[in-house]
Amino acid sequence: MTPGPAAEPPAISLDRVTKSFVTDWRGRRQVALREVSLSVARGRVCALVGPNGSGKSTLLRICAGLTGIDSGLCRVGGVVAGTPGCVVGYVPDRLMLPPCRTVGDLLAQLARLYGIPDGEAGFAVRAVLRDAGLEREAGRRIGALSLGQRQRVAIAQALLGRPGILLLDEPGAGLDPRALEQLADVIRAQRAAGRTVLLSSHFLPQVEQLAGDIVLLEQGRVLYAGRQDDLAARGGLRAVYLEAVRA
Repeated sequence: MTPGPAAEPPAISLDRVTKSFVTDWRGRRQVALREVSLSVARGRVCALVGPNGSGKSTLLRICAGLTGIDSGLCRVGGVVAGTPGCVVGYVPDRLMLPPCRTVGDLLAQLARLYGIPDGEAGFAVRAVLRDAGLEREAGRRIGALSLGQRQRVAIAQALLGRPGILLLDEPGAGLDPRALEQLADVIRAQRAAGRTVLLSSHFLPQVEQLAGDIVLLEQGRVLYAGRQDDLAARGGLRAVYLEAVRA
């Protein structure tokens, strides 16, 4: 018998990951994630949903390699998170962009810092401007942009290294309806390009619109991880989310 093709490994996998933080001078710790296990298939959009303090941002920072873990294993792109060869694009929930720089100048400087050769940097910058829908804003100062435009600048810089995995922490926070739809277009384009997108959000209508997969977190534990379609039998995402928050 000829063996079939090997199953493609997930883009992101966590196996019983626990993470805690020291909260005071006595060394007392607060657990942010409690033996979290989940996987995100390649080319999917997966949303982390849960109330404040449920562990969404911590999980994204672990996947980005910015936060270590107490126990368990996190693999991103087939390698351990935070090790050489783990390439992701990460957008934090709090943007820190220099207001006096133009969009194009900032991205060109970052391209040099990322080691993109001079002969390729211009093409790389134009490509991420197009991907983020910012071609008309290339010459504008970042401080003059709207919040939605600045959010797309952050996504553009995360795409400069052409990562296969994009991590977005509350990308829609504070955006008006038009900016939310523009952001949704960017995320759809990344999915169409074959990238995996893992995002956190409180805005359930946009989650329902964009994400095929849902991970529901509450107090650092996974209450649900699977296809959004499978939530229909339980009343849909909103009903399951509200039930978890009230419990």
